[in-house]
Amino acid sequence: MDIPTLNFDHSHHKLKIRGLKSPADVLTFTGHEQLSSPFRYDIEFTSTNKAITPESVLMQDGAFSLTAPPVQGMPVQT
Repeated sequence: MDIPTLNFDHSHHKLKIRGLKSPADVLTFTGHEQLSSPFRYDIEFTSTNKAITPESVLMQDGAFSLTAPPVQGMPVQT
């Protein structure tokens, strides 16, 4: 009996890399900024695809988006 794989994502950070067919789940990231320099992000990610090569992701176009977690109710002011 085959058990179907359940794919869900509870991460609020999304990483899409051009040409990469497998989903990339962001593990951790750090951002750097300086005057007169472009932003730089170091992103570590995991994937269910164990055959991803460094060449398939390094220096490729991609999109990294940050989303705030949903608010769980209204804050109480005292």
